[in-house]
Amino acid sequence: MLNRKINISIYSLALLPVDYLDRLGDPFETTCAGRYIESGCRPVFTSGIRAYQLVTYLRLVREHYGRGVANQIGSYQRRLLQSANDSMDRDVIAIELVRGALESERVTADAYHGSVEIPIEMNIALALLLGMPGSPYYSSDAEHRIVKASSMEKDLDWSLSQCLVKAGEEIERIFSPLLACIDSGVRVDHVEDWLSDRQQAGKINYQ
Repeated sequence: MLNRKINISIYSLALLPVDYLDRLGDPFETTCAGRYIESGCRPVFTSGIRAYQLVTYLRLVREHYGRGVANQIGSYQRRLLQSANDSMDRDVIAIELVRGALESERVTADAYHGSVEIPIEMNIALALLLGMPGSPYYSSDAEHRIVKASSMEKDLDWSLSQCLVKAGEEIERIFSPLLACIDSGVRVDHVEDWLSDRQQAGKINYQ
């Protein structure tokens, strides 16, 4: 248990977003609905979006309960993903790529009125497209990634970055108020019912 106010275990907090995202379905068909992406990149989008959502959830947990609890939940989630199947193993790889990109320096570009900061999601998109095994643009060599990036389909990284932004906002919308409710002592069955309602609403909204 976390403390007297919270009657939901750390394991349950780890499982909540994994279960919610699993029930919501393929993020490529929801968050990226309507976008045409070459078929070879779809698994990168799917794993990358889910990874970014889980990392965003951990950030929310860290803000509510501290880094120690967030680290425990992250460890539980990796075990949950690794114990499922090969596609979940890709999710674990994607999580590490997302975390690495988030820790990288912000990129700026020169513009007419001065420099413009590139959204961090663009860093993440490039890290996923160039670093995910199975991606058409994957390379384990840092120098060769420059060549791969130059051959990338036009606006592919931008499309993925936009999907990531939308996915992150969705996780914040769903779980930020939920974590606040948990912090006030709501029972786990109420949490599960609430998530079920949000999951159904999410499917309706995306259709």
